[in-house]
Amino acid sequence: MSIPAQQRDLRSRAIAVPAAARGLAGFYVAFGVTLAGFVLASNVLGLAKLLHLRHRFWLLGGASAAIGTLAAIIAGPLLGAVPAPVIFLALTLTLLAAAAAFTTKLLGAYLGPVGLPIATLVLLTVGNATSGAVIGADLLPSAARAVSALLPPGAAVRAIRSLSYFGGAHATGPIVTLALWAVIAALLVALRPRLMRRAAVDG
Repeated sequence: MSIPAQQRDLRSRAIAVPAAARGLAGFYVAFGVTLAGFVLASNVLGLAKLLHLRHRFWLLGGASAAIGTLAAIIAGPLLGAVPAPVIFLALTLTLLAAAAAFTTKLLGAYLGPVGLPIATLVLLTVGNATSGAVIGADLLPSAARAVSALLPPGAAVRAIRSLSYFGGAHATGPIVTLALWAVIAALLVALRPRLMRRAAVDG
């Protein structure tokens, strides 16, 4: 028995809308985790005189892991909004939180009060606007498309999409990008006291 065309159209629309909503869920999760990492680092910057650098590193790293894991559990098994494997989703979101946190910490430590607005511009404004979640990366202007996959939010959106719908076939590159942001920013933050001592000696 054939299904009338009108009913088939209604069924396809009913299926397409939840699928589109799940696709956007990756964007909102990435935005929320990026924002959480930014706020975390903003608060840690105010603890510079109270906590040793090593303790601030532990705080940033541990809180980033907690943010990523909690976000993965809520978006994945709890709400079913992101159908990626929860372990790999937690890894991706932990790296995103760490990338946002350590990059914000880096900019704040080296540039002072100007660092936070720059972090806001790079991570939250440009990063999320060019992530390719709401507007496909192929439809972005050429300049935005060039930086889309290089910034943490865009890399995270690509990893989440690959893990959710393509079996993680193209997730390695974005995950490596997130790891590089987190590790390089952390190393530069760790080197700052040594650079300041050397500058004081040379001065």
